[in-house]
Amino acid sequence: MKTIAYLCSYELNSEISAQQLAKQRAEINNFCKVHGIKLDEIYTEIASKDDYKPVLLNIMSNSFNTTQRIIISNTDVISRDKNFKDWVCDEFNRMHVEIAYVSMQDNKQDNFQKKNLPTITENIKNIPSLPEIITKSIEIMQDENTSAETLARLISNDIGLTARVLKLVNSAYYGFPKQISTIKQAITILGFTTIKGLIISASVFKMFSYNSNNSSFNYKRFWKHSIITASTARQLAQYVEIKKIEDIFSAAFLHNIGKIILAHYDKENYAKINKHNPKNEIEQMKYEEEYCGLNHCEIGNIIAYSWNLPEIFCEIITNHHSYKNSLNYSVECAVVSLASEIANSIENNTEFNIDNITLDILEKINISSQNIYCIYKNLKDNATSFNDIEKILSR
Repeated sequence: MKTIAYLCSYELNSEISAQQLAKQRAEINNFCKVHGIKLDEIYTEIASKDDYKPVLLNIMSNSFNTTQRIIISNTDVISRDKNFKDWVCDEFNRMHVEIAYVSMQDNKQDNFQKKNLPTITENIKNIPSLPEIITKSIEIMQDENTSAETLARLISNDIGLTARVLKLVNSAYYGFPKQISTIKQAITILGFTTIKGLIISASVFKMFSYNSNNSSFNYKRFWKHSIITASTARQLAQYVEIKKIEDIFSAAFLHNIGKIILAHYDKENYAKINKHNPKNEIEQMKYEEEYCGLNHCEIGNIIAYSWNLPEIFCEIITNHHSYKNSLNYSVECAVVSLASEIANSIENNTEFNIDNITLDILEKINISSQNIYCIYKNLKDNATSFNDIEKILSR
């Protein structure tokens, strides 16, 4: 029984369609590499209609008893027409052919579509893509033959991005003990994975920096919480066995990105939430769903995957309040959940009480209360260093 992949572009411009297909191919190859899947064949199609896919239909007619799994980048690759897409999925299911989506959010989107989605669904199309230099940087980092010089040259062409990354890596937040003066030096010392995370973090901050027109959302407090949570998660990770410790800082930095999306693109409804003054995150999410249709984890999920962020980023953004729902990064999600609670205590200048943390989270990350309090005290003693986040990341 074979495992195959299907790629499709709806773009008739040959250059653009080639880029789209290459991106899908790279995503699928990386997915197979990560999950140890042997890919037998790759099928490619350029379609002019959503409901007429000759190559896909041919795959379907020949898959019975020959194909075990078909790997696809996302559901739109099957079709952008819901009826046609549902029919194709039903047919593959009838033939016992598994459809594996590289973008895990596709399984979640069905649940989102059942909700009452007001303003945010109209405005979501206005949310910008990541800047081209960011997507290009991430793309060339995935090439095993990319050198530090090549990446440094690309990043250095953007003076603002270079400044933000260097200021972040040299700040007290990241905690690197030596002064790093160039992007190449940062890449050599920290590695591609860490630099990728810092580039994403610095760029998203720039995209959603302070907006004086939105008085209902405290941007400074939001970013302060983000940076304290990231710093806390990074320190917690030193004591915990996790898969990608290099990514934890930047992924934690963006864990609440859904909140700023809602505040930016659904201002009126989000302002109603603040009037209730939610006592905790559970209440916050309840009001988000009531007024905005989606909570910040769900909208963060949509945006993170649309930006093609690394899987650990997507999982932490989606599941930092529900680590058990994460398939591959449940420990990392639990770490960020704890880090966020510690950050709240530091921000509110209240004593951190470990009894407020559920036992299952503590058991999941397997870290002693002594180490947790040590991290909390260290960060609390240096709390004033977190007040200038905007100065560090703005340019």
